[in-house]
Amino acid sequence: MRISIALPNTLPRAEAALCVRWAVRAEERGFASVAVTERLLFSGHDPLLVLAGAAEATSRIGLLTNVLIGPLRSTAVLEKQVATLDSLSGGRFSLGLAPGVREDDFVAAGREFAARREVFEQQLARFARTERAPGRVPLLVAGLSAAAVRRTVRWADGWTAPGLDPEQVVPVARRVREAWARAGRSGAPRIVALVRFALGEDVADESARFVRNYFSVLGDEAEEFVARTPRTEAQIRRALGVLSDGGVDEAVLHPTAAPLSQVDRLADIVL
Repeated sequence: MRISIALPNTLPRAEAALCVRWAVRAEERGFASVAVTERLLFSGHDPLLVLAGAAEATSRIGLLTNVLIGPLRSTAVLEKQVATLDSLSGGRFSLGLAPGVREDDFVAAGREFAARREVFEQQLARFARTERAPGRVPLLVAGLSAAAVRRTVRWADGWTAPGLDPEQVVPVARRVREAWARAGRSGAPRIVALVRFALGEDVADESARFVRNYFSVLGDEAEEFVARTPRTEAQIRRALGVLSDGGVDEAVLHPTAAPLSQVDRLADIVL
């Protein structure tokens, strides 16, 4: 299983320049990819601009949106952005997309929330057809629903899971692979899973504040996400073991604390 790391582009303490330094250090330490995620009405930096900075500062490491909310942008605008980032990175970019679940993000972007699924299908169809010189930008679909499985099999190169317990991810990964085989798709889908983490007592409070704030829309349930965030070597190794045994191809470790030292602490455990 490949091990990747997300950049801290949604963390309040992470300046954009720090996100780029994370990418450089991640490449030095041997992570497979660096990833970004998106929340419009939340503190942090634009995921595509952060990846553009990372693309310029690195030369080998993969780049991944995990994930981008596709329907927040028009298909034409998104297509231009993806082509630019793919060119900047020399073909190292993979596009992970989701339809979105937060209506307030769509209101802020001036986009129609009720039409997001239709727009998302159009975007997937468009990117499935878009070719570049070496080949098409790899496309991943996010989500746990039957629709997400169907979209993966019809349009994409693989599937990416949200940051849930590994035991919740593995059954859906199995359904994706089974649907892929039934559809007669060649090869196997790329399966990616997100795991949040924080390492070190010095960042424990920062991590808890971020997770609590990020999931505040869930009310009291946010505390469950705080409690379930892996914070020890044993917890991280256990999560990765479950995912690897469940056939996941790539785990993306998403930070919940901003210091650059998190890259090295994680690498010392998993690489």
